Amino acid sequence: MTIALENQEVVNPTTTQIPYHSDFTLEQVCYLLDISPKAEILIGSMKFMLNSVERLNEFLQRSTFARHPLSLLTKMRKEYIDAYGYTEKTDFVYDYYRDKKAAFEKLFQKPVHDWKMERFNTDDPERIYDTYLEQGKYSHMTQVALFA
Repeated sequence: MTIALENQEVVNPTTTQIPYHSDFTLEQVCYLLDISPKAEILIGSMKFMLNSVERLNEFLQRSTFARHPLSLLTKMRKEYIDAYGYTEKTDFVYDYYRDKKAAFEKLFQKPVHDWKMERFNTDDPERIYDTYLEQGKYSHMTQVALFA
């Protein structure tokens, strides 16, 4: 595509293509994006969300257009909830009884800590899932725990 402006020279805009790296690590991504090791919450979220080489590459590719890595992680979290989250209450209930932590991580697409699970006043997965739906599918675990 060529853009010609009045009394200006012709410009050919191009997009920057970042090559795929088959041996990428989280540390390398943090270095390339100049993310400080002191950004523990951001790095913790990245460890959870970017758990494969494919996801690391996707994040690096998309980060060239993002304003901040945290906003991109939030967007990707919502996309993963849409793509991989629970669509049926029975699936959540089944997984909850098999592995509560893994079920919560799949539901919220966020790392789950014991202190967050202890915030729930109920151990009824059906009530938890209903509250999750009431609060909205992008709600956070502590928000659902407050109302469940």
